Amino acid sequence: MTETELETAQPGRSRSSNVSIRVCQLLLLVVGFWWAFVPGQQRLDQAQIPGFLIALAASWWLTPEIRARAVKLKLLDKPGEDRRIHKVAVPRLGGVAIYISILTTVVTLIAIAGRLPKDARFAEGIAGIAVGGTIIFVLGLMDDLENLRAKTKLLVQILAGCAAYSLGVRIKSIPIPASFDLDLGFIHLTGGVPIELGLLSLPLTVLWLVGVANAVNLIDGMDGLAAGVSAISALTIWSVALGDSIARPHAALMAAVMAGALLGFLRWNFNPARIFLGDSGAYLTGFILAAISITGVIKGAAAATVIVPTSLLVVFILFFPLLDTSWAIVRRVAKGKSIFSPDRLHIHHRLLDAGLDQKKVAYIIYGISALLGLIATFFVGQQEYYLKLLAGVLIMALFFAEVLNRHRQRGSRASEKAPESESN
Repeated sequence: MTETELETAQPGRSRSSNVSIRVCQLLLLVVGFWWAFVPGQQRLDQAQIPGFLIALAASWWLTPEIRARAVKLKLLDKPGEDRRIHKVAVPRLGGVAIYISILTTVVTLIAIAGRLPKDARFAEGIAGIAVGGTIIFVLGLMDDLENLRAKTKLLVQILAGCAAYSLGVRIKSIPIPASFDLDLGFIHLTGGVPIELGLLSLPLTVLWLVGVANAVNLIDGMDGLAAGVSAISALTIWSVALGDSIARPHAALMAAVMAGALLGFLRWNFNPARIFLGDSGAYLTGFILAAISITGVIKGAAAATVIVPTSLLVVFILFFPLLDTSWAIVRRVAKGKSIFSPDRLHIHHRLLDAGLDQKKVAYIIYGISALLGLIATFFVGQQEYYLKLLAGVLIMALFFAEVLNRHRQRGSRASEKAPESESN
């Protein structure tokens, strides 16, 4: 089944609507490539907006194509378990679209720039993200195709974390702001003096990468939740990494590309979802967010000038997945269950059980995540830039909802009236 066949098979689709979507996708690509090719601007460290637009267009176009092939191959997430919210079978290979979109966008931008600087490869983690991200994506894809044992998944996740660590994605120290002094007797922090991790660097880095990857996978239990929250986190990291006190433009580029790919995917994943992230998408998204939170926030070149510890900024940025996962671990340990055992007690489940529908729950969690992101950007003086990004994303979302959807609905009503007029 091709994308055109898929679109026309869905209620409310019309040929004119498909043309409108194609025009929008092409326009985003053209603007992205033009921006990247602007004379004097062919620099990878200034390609955040082109990267965002290209990844958005690629993911928006590719996701329904992947969906159609998943349906044809019957790779579906079927309802049945109590914790599952969806009532019909939904394809679960959304991670393939996100992976391809990110990979092609980054490779294209590197080709346009002509080279990949050493700082971008190692200090800002592009090489580590590429290798570790690919490993964890393949793991998730295999789990989507055939359920793997939890121990096997954990071992491969650790391998992916170690690969990323060996290529520069490392938490070597925790920067402390110059004005931040703390003396509790048993612990003393001196302003401006980072906490060196030494031998703890490797295990803490891997723990963070694996932990966030699984955290995003755990919150992927409702239409649009994991993709939307992760997109907001990526927008926040993008903004923070460009702050004068952080100055990590290549990490910001990876965050921008991630945000674009997720928003293009969210067009098809928001309620009612027509495709899910799957383990491939959730693991990949969480792993990349964890990696760029290290290289783009914690390892900021002048991070000691920030008025709060950069580790606190990361907590604001990834607050919801960290909170939900921590709560799940404590809850399951208290009950004597494995921390990997699924249940229906996550935050979004509680909100749904309180009588809210999926869209309202998503909007509430999006709003909280966006507000915490604003707080994080405020500490590095990037709140204005962040608000501009959010405004741009909201305009796109309104365009999707109010223009394309209504145009499609008008086409649907017209197609329903046509047979009636012919019969008369």
